[in-house]
Amino acid sequence: MALDPALESAIFEAAEKEGQPRTVALRLVAWLKALSTGETSEEQDRESHTLVLSAVELKGDDDAD
Repeated sequence: MALDPALESAIFEAAEKEGQPRTVALRLVAWLKALSTGETSEEQDRESHTLVLSAVELKGDDDAD
């Protein structure tokens, strides 16, 4: 099943609203599209998860140790 265009649009809007780089939305949409085909393996899911997380920019204290 194809990814609903409204969902895809909402992901991009949410990423922008939260000040995340476009890469976060692109990687999340790519992952969801792969999941929607049912043709991903556990390893591919882990890799996609890691790629999405690596693109997320955390905001907060610069000197939080």
